[in-house]
Amino acid sequence: MSLLTKNRLAADAEIDHQFRSHAPLDRFDPTRTNVSPAIREAINDTAPIEAIVLTVDIRRSSCVLKESIEIPQYAKILDDFVAEFRTVLHYHGGWFDKFTGDGFICYWLVEQSFPERMETVLDFCCSVMNNFRSYYYPAFVGNMRNEPAGIGLSIGVDAGPCYLTPIVGDLTIIGSPIVGSVRMCDTCPPYHLLLNAYPGSRLREGMSSSSGRLSDDITYQLQAKTVATKEYPDGQTAYSVEFFRKGERLFY
Repeated sequence: MSLLTKNRLAADAEIDHQFRSHAPLDRFDPTRTNVSPAIREAINDTAPIEAIVLTVDIRRSSCVLKESIEIPQYAKILDDFVAEFRTVLHYHGGWFDKFTGDGFICYWLVEQSFPERMETVLDFCCSVMNNFRSYYYPAFVGNMRNEPAGIGLSIGVDAGPCYLTPIVGDLTIIGSPIVGSVRMCDTCPPYHLLLNAYPGSRLREGMSSSSGRLSDDITYQLQAKTVATKEYPDGQTAYSVEFFRKGERLFY
């Protein structure tokens, strides 16, 4: 076996090890990751891959920590949430990038229809918001002396070419959509979802109206708006998403 082949096999083994922490799992065999040959080749060649990137932030997390009666209980609740977040994410075919202390960065790699992939992302966002509101928020409140206003999840989304590459030994996604998703997340209040202009317009192009359906019970509405951000204080185009169950808005 040549040295070049040995090096390539060693690199492939290291990437497979990285996949265990980040990649979606095979639905039929959770001991295996679900990564296509095309994605593997793009990672090996450091080639660009179109990705939909999410930044998820727990609003007022510092106040939640400050008001917690038992810090170990706060950590346990957060650990449970991160674990469920990753499980739900992998079930929806998403990749986990990192835990940021009070939120997460995750992403989906786009290999087929962009609108269909976006609807998978929206279904995931709706599930995570609902799980946080119905279980984890009450658990945090039950461990607090006082309940600050404004606790909840904010989610920002952007999309575009990205690269997956090891940084300090850990597989990391890099590219401008990470910056865009953070900007959208910083802009929207708790229990709101904001798409940057590119993913919002791509999703809108695939819709016959401003409304879409995720399941028999869940629908969503997409609305273009102008939002002020740190980089664009005079406003930039974005798209807000609101979810409905049987015609009733889910989050306020």
